[in-house]
Amino acid sequence: MPKRRTPKDPAKEARILAAATKIFAKQGYQHAKTDEIAKAADVSKGLVFNYFGSKGQLYVAAVRASYDRLIKNADLTVWSDSKDLKSMIVRATKYKMQMQIDYPDDFELSMAAYGEVGNLPKDVASQLNDIWSGKVNEMLPQMIDPVFKRLNLREGVSLDVVEQMMTAVSLLIGEESKGLIQANPNITIGEMQPVLDKVASYIDVLEHGILATAPKEK
Repeated sequence: MPKRRTPKDPAKEARILAAATKIFAKQGYQHAKTDEIAKAADVSKGLVFNYFGSKGQLYVAAVRASYDRLIKNADLTVWSDSKDLKSMIVRATKYKMQMQIDYPDDFELSMAAYGEVGNLPKDVASQLNDIWSGKVNEMLPQMIDPVFKRLNLREGVSLDVVEQMMTAVSLLIGEESKGLIQANPNITIGEMQPVLDKVASYIDVLEHGILATAPKEK
């Protein structure tokens, strides 16, 4: 018969998650110790496992809580009120830098988790991928659909196709960002400028195409 877990004390649970967020962000999943997390939260190690079951599930809970806080406090109008795709990227980048300052532990953990997903236990990585895909599907339409609807699309161009292309660009940038994060877990948004420059280039090509308005003379 499975052991019944102790009912969670909200204050203790919050302390555990806060300690886990900070320690996982600084040390990564592999190097973080549950003993250290328990000590920082002023609870027993046994209580940590009683509340969360395992180190992996504590990690998932901490990442989910970080994403929830960032999303709850994010001003989506930074994206949705942008006049075009390029200005949206610029505005969003500057805003992310400010979010990094305002919510350092949550931002750092979200970046660290994304960067080290390939080195996590499969069940943990799977749950994180579900969190990311769920958040993207939930938030992306609110953020970018208003901008897309203001675009002066040429005749015959489908908004659905543009959205799919933007999603593809986002996935490509995500992979490039992940590589930088894996190489330097302490990287800041400011240090990711080369990737951000690529984003602007990709968006420019997406908006204006690859061909000149008039064909070259032979």
